[in-house]
Amino acid sequence: MAHINTPYGTLSFPSLFQPRARADGGEPVYSAVLLFNPEQQKTKEFKAMIDACNAKAKEKFGADVKLKDVKLPFRDAGEKAGQWGGFEEGDVFISPWSAGKPTVVDAFRETIFTPEDVWAGQLVRMNLTPYAWTNSGRKGVSFALNHVQIVDPDRPRIDGRASASSAFDDGAVNPTDSGPAPF
Repeated sequence: MAHINTPYGTLSFPSLFQPRARADGGEPVYSAVLLFNPEQQKTKEFKAMIDACNAKAKEKFGADVKLKDVKLPFRDAGEKAGQWGGFEEGDVFISPWSAGKPTVVDAFRETIFTPEDVWAGQLVRMNLTPYAWTNSGRKGVSFALNHVQIVDPDRPRIDGRASASSAFDDGAVNPTDSGPAPF
């Protein structure tokens, strides 16, 4: 199987350290959403993702398969704009997953072990494997999640949760100005 690296994208809904069911009653899996803005969609890496999906569809369903009849993993983020943070008109997203835990590394390829060091909004790239499937008469191609690289760990969160530094940005703490200690 061919492994491919995505272009840089914005991480959303990361479940990379603890598996989570994708649907009620489903098996827990490791997953994440990766958003691509219009500029990222023009990269050679994004084109390689499309080409890999088309090649996998032809390999599985035959060279004469009508690609318009195959469900591909690329979805319009505009459908979720206003509902989910970071999803904008013109963006595209994918939702790769894996039954096995992916390795998460930083820009220097050092393993990240702490879930708190990974959040929605970070700039990442992923290593994926396309695979073809059939289900109830439908044909499709999806991505298996292999690895994640956090490229820019300092981007703001898009999940609505404030960072601790911004939550307590009301000045330096001076216990003597606050009155008696509560303990």
